[in-house]
Amino acid sequence: MKSPTQKQKILLVLAKRGSLTLEELERYTKIPRNSLLKNLSELTKEVTRGWMHIAGKKYRKYSIKTSILKELGIE
Repeated sequence: MKSPTQKQKILLVLAKRGSLTLEELERYTKIPRNSLLKNLSELTKEVTRGWMHIAGKKYRKYSIKTSILKELGIE
């Protein structure tokens, strides 16, 4: 069985876990930060970016777009 690509891993984790910060994505996918950032910039049609505030700090959060969830039959 062929292992998933980095982009597939990112999409699968976001589909399963919902909105995640870059640090959380790094932890769940085991993909280095620089590779994550590159892949996320290439996944603009599938992934949305937003901001969240935790204890006064601002974090970038990433979520999979609803239309992609429908295509994958995950809704």
